[in-house]
Amino acid sequence: MTNSPLLNSYHPDLVVEAADNGWRIVRLNRPKSLHALDESIVSALLKAFEDFQHDDQVKAIWLDSTTPKAFCAGGDVRKLRQLVINHEVDTANRFFEQEYALDLLIHNYAKPILVWGEGYVMGGGLGLFMAAPFRLVTPYSRLAMPEINIGLYPDVGASRFLADRGPIGLFTGLTGSIMTSAGAYGIGWATHICDAQRDVVLQKVISIDWNHYPAGSFRAIDDTLNSLHRPVAPGPLQNSLDVIHSVCRGINFEQDYQAIIGLSDARSDWLRQASENLQKGSPATAALTWLLWQWGRQVHSWNEVFELELQISNWKIRHPDFVEGVRARLVDKDLSPEWKQSADLSLRSILGDQPPVTTNESWNRLLKQYQVID
Repeated sequence: MTNSPLLNSYHPDLVVEAADNGWRIVRLNRPKSLHALDESIVSALLKAFEDFQHDDQVKAIWLDSTTPKAFCAGGDVRKLRQLVINHEVDTANRFFEQEYALDLLIHNYAKPILVWGEGYVMGGGLGLFMAAPFRLVTPYSRLAMPEINIGLYPDVGASRFLADRGPIGLFTGLTGSIMTSAGAYGIGWATHICDAQRDVVLQKVISIDWNHYPAGSFRAIDDTLNSLHRPVAPGPLQNSLDVIHSVCRGINFEQDYQAIIGLSDARSDWLRQASENLQKGSPATAALTWLLWQWGRQVHSWNEVFELELQISNWKIRHPDFVEGVRARLVDKDLSPEWKQSADLSLRSILGDQPPVTTNESWNRLLKQYQVID
């Protein structure tokens, strides 16, 4: 494999290389923050992927990070919190604009993209991962949308990709439960599990002879990855499917909420942790996550999903739970957030005094349907 750095240095925290057979390698390189995303890095990624899309020399793209501990642990929410405190909400919103533009581009990309999802793949990192057609995990991968803990909400397309997974998606969004490679593969978040070293897998795909595949590059990559795929034993998610379906009915928010909290004495550590996450998490995040899951079960294009999420994110970062949630978990690290209180657990009580109304008619109809607004 011959790699040479590309002439265009897109960003100091991005490694971009050309490899054999029309491959490009893109690596997130922010190990101290577990490769967290901010506006500058998502803008650079957007530029790189736009360039590759229009470059006839480029056949396929490999996306990973420089360390096995994480592919990407999410957006740089500490930075976003500081922007909100400094009354620079417009700058914070620009991050979401760029991030969602990148996710949308990858969802609709004409060329194959492989993401090597080793270590932590969370939040914004999971959004990037889920946008690609080839999503590789290893036995050490840990995937989650843990926004319940920081008072944000599962965005980056999760309004659709959680809803696509039915009750399992709802449970995952409400509890921020961490998934192993077995769980991620079991529900289709990952397309392949590889126990070989990253460079072995990379060498294999870069050595693909495109001429042997008249059916095209996607088929060529799929065949190669299928030969490397190694199933693993069921993880805690598969062992909890019956329970998940019994607690997440998706009919009544309060019932689902109470049923998950009721898992505090479950036999499984994983289910007890899920219960605790929801119990200690932001009620506004839980209510919003439940409603977005309802919305996502209708059919929406990725375009519409990201347009709605952009408006919801603008609303959510102004909600007091976001600044407080990030403070408690990542700034002061006291893990004791003071969430905004509501009279009861109804959606209206939690969200009604400052409802997340948008320009999206189907979303506003849903708020009326569940009596968040009149």
